[in-house]
Amino acid sequence: MTVRAFEIAELLDQAPDGIEVLSLDCFDTLIWRNTHAPTDVFADIEFTGGGVEPRMWAESHARKRAYLRTGAREVGLTDIYREMLGNADDAEIEAAIGRELAIEANHAFAFAPTVALMREAKRRGLKLILVSDMYLTEAQLRAHVAGAAGDDVLALVDQVFVSNAYGEGKRDGLFPHVLEALGVSPDKILHVGDNRAADYDSAIEHGLHAAHLVQFDADAAARLRMEAATALMLDPQCGITRPVAQPHRAQIAMRRSDDPAYMLGHDIVGPGLATFAHWLKNELDEASAKAGKPVRPLFVMRDGYLPWKVFDALYPEMGASTVEISRFVALRGSIADEKFLDHYLEEWTERLPVRSLARQLMLFSHEYAKYDKATDADAAKVEREAFVKWVRKDRDIQRKIFTRRNAFLKKIVAHLSAAGVERGDAVMLVDIGYNGTVQNLLTPILAEAMNVSVSGRYIFLREKRQSGLDKRGMIDVRNFDYRTLHALSRSIVVLEQLCNVEQGSTIDFDADGTPVREKTDAKAASNATRGVVQAACLDFVSEAAGPSRVRAPRADDLDSRCRAAAASFARLFFLPNAGEVGVFESFDFDYNMGSAASVTLVDKGRGRHGLRRRGLTFYNDQLPQFMSAELQAQGLPVSLANFTASRFKLDLRSTDFEVGGIKVPVILAGAAQQGVMDFTAWPTAEGYYHVRVPVGPQRPVVAVQLGQICEWVQVEEFGFMPLEDMWDGKTASTVPAQATADAMEQMSPGLFRAGPTGVLIAAPPAGTEPMVLSLVFRPVVARKAAAELRVAA
Repeated sequence: MTVRAFEIAELLDQAPDGIEVLSLDCFDTLIWRNTHAPTDVFADIEFTGGGVEPRMWAESHARKRAYLRTGAREVGLTDIYREMLGNADDAEIEAAIGRELAIEANHAFAFAPTVALMREAKRRGLKLILVSDMYLTEAQLRAHVAGAAGDDVLALVDQVFVSNAYGEGKRDGLFPHVLEALGVSPDKILHVGDNRAADYDSAIEHGLHAAHLVQFDADAAARLRMEAATALMLDPQCGITRPVAQPHRAQIAMRRSDDPAYMLGHDIVGPGLATFAHWLKNELDEASAKAGKPVRPLFVMRDGYLPWKVFDALYPEMGASTVEISRFVALRGSIADEKFLDHYLEEWTERLPVRSLARQLMLFSHEYAKYDKATDADAAKVEREAFVKWVRKDRDIQRKIFTRRNAFLKKIVAHLSAAGVERGDAVMLVDIGYNGTVQNLLTPILAEAMNVSVSGRYIFLREKRQSGLDKRGMIDVRNFDYRTLHALSRSIVVLEQLCNVEQGSTIDFDADGTPVREKTDAKAASNATRGVVQAACLDFVSEAAGPSRVRAPRADDLDSRCRAAAASFARLFFLPNAGEVGVFESFDFDYNMGSAASVTLVDKGRGRHGLRRRGLTFYNDQLPQFMSAELQAQGLPVSLANFTASRFKLDLRSTDFEVGGIKVPVILAGAAQQGVMDFTAWPTAEGYYHVRVPVGPQRPVVAVQLGQICEWVQVEEFGFMPLEDMWDGKTASTVPAQATADAMEQMSPGLFRAGPTGVLIAAPPAGTEPMVLSLVFRPVVARKAAAELRVAA
């Protein structure tokens, strides 16, 4: 039978009649580790270059040597360390063994449901034994169990069988020794373990009843592997001198729901935000001690909603409050004089339309109406420039802006007072991050208006410019480099969307501080999905699935949890799975700048078409908020390439991927002459190729002779782009060509059956600007291949 981790406590209810002995595997059944893989603990062995590989090599060599000498398939720690340490004497070997046992104990914990099963077995009068494939001696294993689970749990165990003592593992012949020692028939024993071959297949072969413990569902197991891989990508020392910590493993094993949104909230958001809450509590305690008075935590809405709920659930005594100081209102409150006005206009003029700029400056529609009439992008740009020039020049309008700002500041003060902030308080703004813009703006404002000191704490913190303010992030430069932090910050909107509350962004306040919010048109599906994610996160925090550990291992410290949270979030940002992408497809997001406009978070078509048309480097020209979700369907190689290039900021260009090209004959027919030239089409993705044909000021007609190379061909793109758009860093915009197909029959949109003389003809574009004809096509059936198939037939 198969048993999931959350079912194991009730396993005996399903046991066959007549069972007299409950046999348990030890590691990953009763005793779990706080790391991804068992060998991860070896990173704590102090060994030049890292202890993991030398320790693994030593064990492998010791096993080979033992088998060749005596036929034994099992070894002990003494054998292993004699291989690892060469000429070390007995005292040095014993000391090394002691260090490893201490390291193992540091990471070990007992899985609470298995302990519950043990107690139920004793209540029913069953004999309880441990059967373990392990290089520890029986005494060492007993001590290990007692250290991780407690003496009371060890006292439940009647006998211990360790492969080290018999020279054979469960797959090789350990179970006959167990049966001989117990003196009972095999059908009286139920054995439970996590290794399918050793604990289930072998037990069944020897006549025992058996249950295979499946710790994780397939999605969770794959996700944990990807989290471990991500940890190695983020931290050069992870897996070498620092173990790959995964303190949330046991509780993930207890999750029962397989709904993708629930899994996202429970397995990823829950552990990450719980860790943030514990980290934040430490930061508040430290800041309060330094200030000599309590520092009041203020969670900034909207994105701070779920972090606030998690923190308040774990630390209700801290009296955490929420404030609705959006970036929009913080900017509005900061424009106190001409200097701040200039700074605002410099930063936002190119990023917002006139209407949004004017609303930020508290101008009325009749005051700026003449600058808000454009219906196309070029005219809007001219109007925006004129608007900025007017604001900078007109002293009367500036006086109105500053006067209205002073009145607005009083409303901010009223809002903070309603949240319990008093004059002279110390407050800590809490948000997801990543720059702390609201803190930058509010610090001088609140010092001026309320004599309030402001600090800030964030999940992510990556400042491009050092503000000099009291800021920290759970994930910041103290544990990761700027390149890593920048890569993570590109997808921070993903976490924001999961954490925020279903309400519009705050754009104003009533006189008493009540927020005035922007109207939203959020999708109902997005609201419902977010609700499932957030409820699952809070389930994790409250341990709704039941306790998973008897007690936490010593290695489960705050630093390891923070690093595990970073790996978990980064894995979501860069290597989302299909279920997670499906969850995010219903999400829209806005920029929180006083505009109700929103955009779709995930557009899978953009990733698919981008890869087809430009290959792996198309993301150099685009910065969508959740690029990795748009690439997920293209497979792990593409996702890893995107992750690696982003994490290490690799200077990869389209020419670096140009390999395996095919020659495409092209006719260039000008007014005075014509000729045929071969151009190379380079592979992009999904069997597509991209060929570029330069078109100079003479504007020849371009006829691509696809019929010479393809019998069936699919055309993805056929259009012109300015030559200057081909340079790195430019966004390539392609205008569809006026195309004519000759000797090519269109069978469905974009799909052609081409004769040997088939050509795709592009009429020359107007003007003299250097252009490039861009053709992206897929040879569905190559002409040579078609001919070979006919011959073979």
